[in-house]
Amino acid sequence: MKITDNLILIPWFLGFINFTTPFNNIYLFWTINLIFYGLLFAHLVESIIFRQKIINGPKGPWIGFSLTLIYGVLFLRSFSQKS
Repeated sequence: MKITDNLILIPWFLGFINFTTPFNNIYLFWTINLIFYGLLFAHLVESIIFRQKIINGPKGPWIGFSLTLIYGVLFLRSFSQKS
């Protein structure tokens, strides 16, 4: 994965910060919540759809599911190009 692929970590961090100590600004609070839960839902669906690909992947199932939950298709694309 490229360094620019790590930009996906920013919404995850903001979502966890918002989850533990909610933002005071109502617009920022709901925007971050929608993005965070949207990412979570999308990556859970990817984990279900690509279950066999993740289980048979090079990193093993636990690390594969964890990285798919964080990076999604970016992770799946990275090991499908190597094989």
